[in-house]
Amino acid sequence: MMIKFIFVILFMNLMVLYNKKIMFYYNICFVLSLGFLLKFLFKDMLWINLGLMFGYDLYSFFLLVLSLWILGLMFMTIQLDKSVGESCSKKLMIFMMMLLILVLFFSSMNLMLFYLMFELSLIPTFMMIIYWGMNFERLTASYYLLMYTMFISLPLLIYMMKLFKSNGSFDLNLLKLIMMVNFKFGWWDYLILFMAFYIKMPIYMFHIWLPKAHVEAPVYGSMVLAAILLKLGSYGLLRFMEMFMYNSYSYNYIIFSVGIIGSVVISLVCLIQIDMKSLVAYSSVVHMNVLMCSMMTLMKLGFISAYIMMISHGLCSSGLFFMVNLYYERSNSRLLFFNKGMMNLLPSLSMWWFILCVANFSFPFSLNFISEILMIMIIVSWEIFMMIYLMIICFFSSAYSLYLYSYVQHGYLFSEESLSLINLKDYLILLIHIYPLMMLILNLSFLY
Repeated sequence: MMIKFIFVILFMNLMVLYNKKIMFYYNICFVLSLGFLLKFLFKDMLWINLGLMFGYDLYSFFLLVLSLWILGLMFMTIQLDKSVGESCSKKLMIFMMMLLILVLFFSSMNLMLFYLMFELSLIPTFMMIIYWGMNFERLTASYYLLMYTMFISLPLLIYMMKLFKSNGSFDLNLLKLIMMVNFKFGWWDYLILFMAFYIKMPIYMFHIWLPKAHVEAPVYGSMVLAAILLKLGSYGLLRFMEMFMYNSYSYNYIIFSVGIIGSVVISLVCLIQIDMKSLVAYSSVVHMNVLMCSMMTLMKLGFISAYIMMISHGLCSSGLFFMVNLYYERSNSRLLFFNKGMMNLLPSLSMWWFILCVANFSFPFSLNFISEILMIMIIVSWEIFMMIYLMIICFFSSAYSLYLYSYVQHGYLFSEESLSLINLKDYLILLIHIYPLMMLILNLSFLY
């Protein structure tokens, strides 16, 4: 099954050379994602299509569907771009390369293939920022992206060679069984193994690359970076923590402390932002640090709640970045001051902006709400004193989300010039973001 699916993706890569109709690609992405959801109805209990090199279980399944869903939305976004022109085929090729890398990453059962796809996912993002970034600072942002994410993960490659030398296999399931029985490591081994994933998430203190990359990336780059690429770190952390469960128990509390304090600090940083895109990027750091703390408890419910947060945050943050771009295209500024009073000029966008902002702080009846409730339960059961920090994080999360909504929608207009109207396809993209975010709460069977 997985080989067939990979051949479909390769076929789509070849089609880019001959077929420039973007509608063809996003329709295929949505059909494939719906086909995967249909296959989920007839799933096995644990693994689906498990092979020597490829296979996917519950954790990788919905991230694979999310990748197809977000890539389809990215194709729809460039169809609306007036300035695509001759670069259309280049963008299509980069998107298809990104899709192939993500599919191979989420379905790989081989540790070396897992690592290679983890690193190769940087190349399409780097190209998006360099070629179609916003400002001259895009060079700095792309260098930050490479320095933080690629070079710090090089020690992981060396350590993987050490694992291969001692165990004779790169198979993830086999390594998991071996590591549980007779493998002990120290603090430096722990850092080498997990730091690549912590920085990719990103953890507090190593997060500075993320706001820079988001602010300079084009809208489709921000969408895939927030929705999918941050989840590569979370998914890798989830896989490795299952593999090194008993060993990581001794050191997780240190990273947990950094994550929970970092979430409080970054929540305060969000309140002083004047750039809409930067505010949404910092809010992603808050969510990912709380998600990481949930996984640090090493409990089954902690992994499940973090997994639901991956799905919900992917849809919500991608929608917010798309909304910020809609305002940016019309006001030519991302600053909150220049986008005041938008309810007077674009009242039809106000409802969509409100839904995404309240979903960002886990308002009830969104998928974020379920994930945050479960994460709070599991973290408090792990350590009761964490309740104080979680209360502060929840309060400031709602504060900066409502600050973002009220500042943009209300107040006096900065300029009374007429803005271009919203395209009907913009509403469709917003609906495709919000519909699964609200409807998945009605069917939580993917939890078990």
